[in-house]
Amino acid sequence: MSVAAVLTASERHLSNDRIVVGAVAPVPYRAALAENVIKGEAINKALAEAAADDAFKNAVPLSCNKYKVEIAKALIKRAILT
Repeated sequence: MSVAAVLTASERHLSNDRIVVGAVAPVPYRAALAENVIKGEAINKALAEAAADDAFKNAVPLSCNKYKVEIAKALIKRAILT
């Protein structure tokens, strides 16, 4: 599993953000809902958690790979905060 993030920060506020998650779907999954949460906001832990939660709020995982959602959320949080 992987997460690629391009985050542009100006005085700790985010803009022009892209977050893509690999190995959770047949093709790389762009986490557009997470991008919308962080756009124009200041970087902090609560924001990273909200973005990670929103990234998969519409996900319908198979029973055999539900665990990937929690891992992907953790990776998204890490990518935003790093």
